[in-house]
Amino acid sequence: MEKVESKMVRVELEMYEKLKETINLEMERVAQKKKQKLKIATMAMVIAGAIVGIWNSLTVLASSSYWLFVV
Repeated sequence: MEKVESKMVRVELEMYEKLKETINLEMERVAQKKKQKLKIATMAMVIAGAIVGIWNSLTVLASSSYWLFVV
């Protein structure tokens, strides 16, 4: 009976370790995925900001040129 209990404890410990390893790997995978999505979102925000900045500078330049020709 003691051998059976010892074997059960060992099997439970092995299962626990495998489950723990699986969970850690999954958490690491999810963290990498989040980092990648964050990088993409950051780049999209930078590009959008650059486009808005260029558009604003062009419209300011165009409106100031317009007033130079009107006067």
